[in-house]
Amino acid sequence: MPFFFLILMIIAAAVLKSPLVKGFFGELGVRFALKKLNNEDYKILHNITLRDASKTTQIDHIVIGRNGIFVIETKNYQGWIFGSEKSAKWTQTIYKSKKQFHNPIRQNFGHIKMLEQQFPGYQHPMVSIISFSSNSTLKKVDIQSSHLHVLHTTGIVRAIQSYKEPLLTKQAIAAFAAHLEKSNIKDLKAKKQHVQTIKETQQKKKGQLSANICPNCGDPLVTRTGKHGTFKGCSSFPKCRFTA
Repeated sequence: MPFFFLILMIIAAAVLKSPLVKGFFGELGVRFALKKLNNEDYKILHNITLRDASKTTQIDHIVIGRNGIFVIETKNYQGWIFGSEKSAKWTQTIYKSKKQFHNPIRQNFGHIKMLEQQFPGYQHPMVSIISFSSNSTLKKVDIQSSHLHVLHTTGIVRAIQSYKEPLLTKQAIAAFAAHLEKSNIKDLKAKKQHVQTIKETQQKKKGQLSANICPNCGDPLVTRTGKHGTFKGCSSFPKCRFTA
């Protein structure tokens, strides 16, 4: 019997460490936090998958309120988090272990571009929010742009409510939310294809980087020197600002 329970504990630990499970708990925390928003003034949508002519995009959370549209990307990471708005990769540090992950600001920028196609008449900046769980420490995150927040889940509502200017009527909020719910792809095969497309795109980018080719425009990458050391950048700068 003790051996059986030991096996169960090992399996449970492995499951809890999987990206899918960690992502689920991260999104669950954001859902709970967003419940503090007044239902009269906000429409909250979760796990929205949209498609345009060339790709599908999955968005963790969208908040549509009188004070604007807020697009939330969830990251349930532990350890110290380092990154800058313009860098291609961010770093997660746990003791002496370091792992890199894709810049979530760039990821959420793609989500916002997809939403802008859905609402071409909306002329205000959409607010990008990157939410990290309380298990992490945002040790050094360099943000310069406005309408952009990198914070812990507990700070999401405060960030949303910091925008005071009324931009949308109740009718517009309801119409935007209804449009997204109608456009949301609920087909399981389409969602699986979306995940597969992301994996293929990442593999393609890795191959281009190994060949010193810019994955954004196809021009050669060159080695440059900045205040934090050397890095690879597109030779077409400033036309293309890709860095790795």
